[in-house]
Amino acid sequence: MKLRHLKSLKSLCTITVMLSSLLFSHAGYAQSSPYFAHIPLIISEEVSLPLHQQILLDVRVYAPDSATAVLSNWRGIAVSQQKDNESSLLSISLSDSLESASEPTPEALANYKANTFVIDFEEDSVQRVVAEFLTEYSREQAEVHNSVSVADDIEKFMASYISQPSYIHSFSFASTVAKSKSGDCTEYSVLAAAIARALAIPARVIIGTVIVEDEDTIEAYGHAWNEVWLDGRWHRIDAAMHGTKALKMFYLPAHIVDNEGLGYALGLSNAILNMPERITVRSER
Repeated sequence: MKLRHLKSLKSLCTITVMLSSLLFSHAGYAQSSPYFAHIPLIISEEVSLPLHQQILLDVRVYAPDSATAVLSNWRGIAVSQQKDNESSLLSISLSDSLESASEPTPEALANYKANTFVIDFEEDSVQRVVAEFLTEYSREQAEVHNSVSVADDIEKFMASYISQPSYIHSFSFASTVAKSKSGDCTEYSVLAAAIARALAIPARVIIGTVIVEDEDTIEAYGHAWNEVWLDGRWHRIDAAMHGTKALKMFYLPAHIVDNEGLGYALGLSNAILNMPERITVRSER
C-alpha cells in the first residue's frame, strides 16, 4: 500500500513538472535534443571567433538578485547588475574553467549522498544499473570512492546508457530513467547522480545554460549537468554533452537542485526564474 501511494505521488509530481517545463520549450527545437531548449543568443559585431577562455556576456534574467546569488557559488565568474530600458541585466565575465568556490559542509555532503524521492538509487532498477557500471569498468565498489577517474567513467557510461535521447520526458526520477533509458539532459544528470550516490560519492544536479562554440557558430541551450565531490573538490560530469566536438563550452549555472523531496517541482521554479531570457556575447565596453 505504501509503495502504491509513493508511485501515485510521483505521478502527480511528474505532471506538475511537465507543466512547468513548458516554460523551457522552444517550438523549433528538435525533440531528440539532450538539452532543455534553445536560448536566444546575440553576438556583438566586434566579437570575433574563436572565443577566448574568458568571455563577456550581457544576460537578461527575470530574477537578477537570485541569479547572482547562485553564481556566487563558483569561481571563474564575475557578475554585476545594470539597468537597460527599465529591465535588469547581468554583466557577466565567464571562464570556460568554472569551478565551485566553496567547500560544502559535512551536512551538505551527507545530503548529496542520500537516497531521495528524486535520486532514488535504492530502487532495484537503479541498483541493476550500478552493477552494470561496476562490471563494465571492472571496478570494486569499495575502491570507487578513492578514484577521481570514476567521474569520467560515470560520464562515459551514462552517455551510452541513454539509448533514446528525447526531449519529451520533462524531469524523471532516477529509477524511471534506469528503466526507460530515455530522456534529455535532466535524465542523464539525475541517473548519473544516482549512480554516484550508490557508490557513496556525493553528487548534485545543476541546472543552467551551456554556451557551445563550434567552428563558425555560438549557441546557448538550457541544460542540466552534475558535480561530484572527489578528492576534496567538485568535478563536473556532463553525460549529455560527452563526445561533443565543440571548440569550447561555457557553463552558466542557474540553480543547484537541493530540494529532492515531494516538493521538488516547486524548487525547480527557482531555476526557471534564474534562467537567461536572452544572452549577448560582447567585447569590452
